[in-house]
Amino acid sequence: MQTTYKRYAPIAVVVGLVGLVGAAGIWLIQQQFNTYVQASLAVGLLGLAVAVLLDPGAVQAWAGRRQARYGANAALMVVAVLGIAILANYLVVQNAKQWDLTANKINTLAPETLAAIKELPAPVKAIGFYSTRLASTQTTAKNLYEQYRVASGGKFTYEFHDTVGDPALARQYNIGTDGTTVLIMGTHQEQVTNAAEADVTGALIRLMHPTARGVYVTTGHGELGIDSTAQRSMSTVVDLLKAQNYTVKPIDLTVTSTVPTDTRVLVVAGPLVPLSQQEVNVITAYMLQGGALVVMLDPTIATQAPVTATDPLATYLAQTWGLTLDNDVVVDLYNSITNQPLYPLNSTYGSSLITSRLQNIRTVFPVARSVSYPAAGTGFTNTTFSALVTLDPAAWGETNFIAESNNGQQLPTLDATDIKGPLNVAVSAEDSTTHSRVVVFGNSAFASNTGSSFGANATLLVNTIDWSTVDESLINLTQKTPTTPTLQLTNALTVNAIFVITVILMPLLVLVFGGVVWFRRRQHV
Repeated sequence: MQTTYKRYAPIAVVVGLVGLVGAAGIWLIQQQFNTYVQASLAVGLLGLAVAVLLDPGAVQAWAGRRQARYGANAALMVVAVLGIAILANYLVVQNAKQWDLTANKINTLAPETLAAIKELPAPVKAIGFYSTRLASTQTTAKNLYEQYRVASGGKFTYEFHDTVGDPALARQYNIGTDGTTVLIMGTHQEQVTNAAEADVTGALIRLMHPTARGVYVTTGHGELGIDSTAQRSMSTVVDLLKAQNYTVKPIDLTVTSTVPTDTRVLVVAGPLVPLSQQEVNVITAYMLQGGALVVMLDPTIATQAPVTATDPLATYLAQTWGLTLDNDVVVDLYNSITNQPLYPLNSTYGSSLITSRLQNIRTVFPVARSVSYPAAGTGFTNTTFSALVTLDPAAWGETNFIAESNNGQQLPTLDATDIKGPLNVAVSAEDSTTHSRVVVFGNSAFASNTGSSFGANATLLVNTIDWSTVDESLINLTQKTPTTPTLQLTNALTVNAIFVITVILMPLLVLVFGGVVWFRRRQHV
């Protein structure tokens, strides 16, 4: 009878080993001592115990062999190594510490960020929405959020979801752009469309200090609407602004002598007729108090005003800020939408927080005018200028509007009266005395429901609003750029020496030592 049971012992051994291996594999994958790991471990130990009970003589015989003693020593070594690894892992988890060994400390949060994290009054949860096409961008965001998590001691947590794979959740959080992260603290939410430290820290500060952030858009002059879904509306961009907790409202400057106190930025979006001098006076008083102004003025041929009509707002921008809206229409025969020379594409972006996040994404400006600003040392000493969008050097500002209204029957040509490139279609300015800011675009169609769907058009305007309303502490966050160390070999002698050592000498030494070992072992046989 005992002999009959012995033949099942090998099966029990196999079941036991499979159970132990399964438990180890599940634990390594899930990093949790859950029910599956416990069940597999129980099956493994039970299988080995049954094998011992079925054939105890085989165990005793195996234990007396020399291989068994060696096996026992190896088993003890394995157990010791596993014990050390488990202890080290436990100590690391309980005492998390990171070291930033990069040259520019790109993995170290700025002091302003650390101060903001320290002041968090409640836990913050970041929910990132990234589709599979933004896998690399999600990895970058994950690395950044992990720094926030570690610095906060777990008060900042994060998770990711597929924008395309989980559309219901994306709609729940009003996600309009792939690669958006929602930061939640209590009942307040903030969205960031770019996983950069300045954006995330800015969102944290807004969560801690929720205040009214009014964006007022002038009305009464044929400007782009903010509610309608019609072509001549900017409701798409308005929805993106509302998702960032901006309150977007219309304002009629003909019926009010002051700008509301909750105004963070005033927007003039493509009026078809010029604003009156009275309205410009209201804007002037607002700007003297440190206000922010975003102006989008189209060429006169794209408006309902006479070509020779005066524009008090354009005059104010030129005289007070040095920003000149040229009386032209941009023509670009080489870097524009196909067969549309009046639809120029950006050539380069300027050095500004507004455009630094756009990277290599294109923007288009249908029927635009150029914007000029004074050279350094020619007045406006308290004003800092930045060219945001520069066009192809071959583009020019056409001043012969009769030729441009020829229904495209002939291509325009550059002549002596035209404005030669390079041209800008967007320029920002900041007054160091009043801390007021102005951004001027020579086009409004890029922000319309039709134009904002192209490339980074919508993001450009949203970034402009963010820059206009951002706190000083966030602007001063140091922008870190990774550096890639390279080895530059300056002479042929060094190159040849490296080649001889790595390609010839090192493999030869391996062969020589291998031959010596083989020869010595042959002598002891």
